[in-house]
Amino acid sequence: MPVIDASVYVSIANKADRHHDHCIAWFDSCLGRADRLTAPSLLLVEVAAAIRRLTGSSKLALRVFSELHEAELIEFFPLTAARSEAAAKLAAAIGVRGADAVYLGLAAELDEALVTLDRQQLERGKGLVDVTKPA
Repeated sequence: MPVIDASVYVSIANKADRHHDHCIAWFDSCLGRADRLTAPSLLLVEVAAAIRRLTGSSKLALRVFSELHEAELIEFFPLTAARSEAAAKLAAAIGVRGADAVYLGLAAELDEALVTLDRQQLERGKGLVDVTKPA
């Protein structure tokens, strides 16, 4: 049950993204194998915010949010106080952004890979968890 970072799902939802085709192929292969994907609930916020910023459309951002939330393609884990504390400690230890630490922390907690397009997560998450690009 790999953890999917917002960068990957934003690429899936944004046809103009240079990684779109590659991410769609990876996502479709996961669905074809009936792989479960996981993410912190923060993914919903990050995806809606990114789509709004990229397209200027609040309507599209809310539609993507609704489709993602209702589709049950990803198992969402709430950002609890314990997960927040673990992410804060992780961010302080390896110097990643706060949201990135939430994804890395969840991957570590679940002992799963983190699938991301984010350079910092790919570089600084090594040794903590298996961090990969969609393949």
